[in-house]
Amino acid sequence: MTRGMRLGRTLLLAVAFGAYLLLAHLTTAPDQPSTLGALVAVVPYMAIAFGLAVRSKHRALALMLWTAVVVLLWRAWPLVESRFEWIYFIQHFGAFSLLAIGFGRSLSDGAEPMITRFARIVHGRELAPALLRYTRRATLAWTLFFVAIAATSTLLFFAGSMQAWSLLINLLTPILIAAMFVVEFAVRMAVLPPALRTGLADSVRAFIHASRGVTPPAA
Repeated sequence: MTRGMRLGRTLLLAVAFGAYLLLAHLTTAPDQPSTLGALVAVVPYMAIAFGLAVRSKHRALALMLWTAVVVLLWRAWPLVESRFEWIYFIQHFGAFSLLAIGFGRSLSDGAEPMITRFARIVHGRELAPALLRYTRRATLAWTLFFVAIAATSTLLFFAGSMQAWSLLINLLTPILIAAMFVVEFAVRMAVLPPALRTGLADSVRAFIHASRGVTPPAA
């Protein structure tokens, strides 16, 4: 696959994801029962679950469980239509709570901060003291960011308007994450000497290779 084809596929996926988020917001913000809203909330997750079930080592059992969930959803569909926003809340709050817990636990005594782990992938096993201090503080900053997102989501869901909550989870969350990356990158450029700096592409590549359990190739 050529670079142009990869770029085109990436742009297409980004547009599709943006369209999905916009549709999710438009169907959730009115705070009304909606068949389309319920389908938008349920179908993507069920499609992902089906794909995982097909690839599971215990495919028959996984597909049976998937089918059981489909039957349960069908029988409870009127309730799903009237309360589909709970699917989004559980997903949004759950994801950011787990991120906050994961990053926060890595700051405990005897543990290695999460961003320090990523830095080791880029720079190697030995890290300069300045980089160790920075990555620990960056991990703390991301932890607080995740806590703030989860707390704000909960506050708006239970005590605010559905329109404001939907705006946060569907449209503002991706923007806030991107802004956090930009701010963290700017701080990194400002406080670290040139020899210890890494670009955003290096960080993303390190994360991808870390998730695959391999060492990234040298730049």
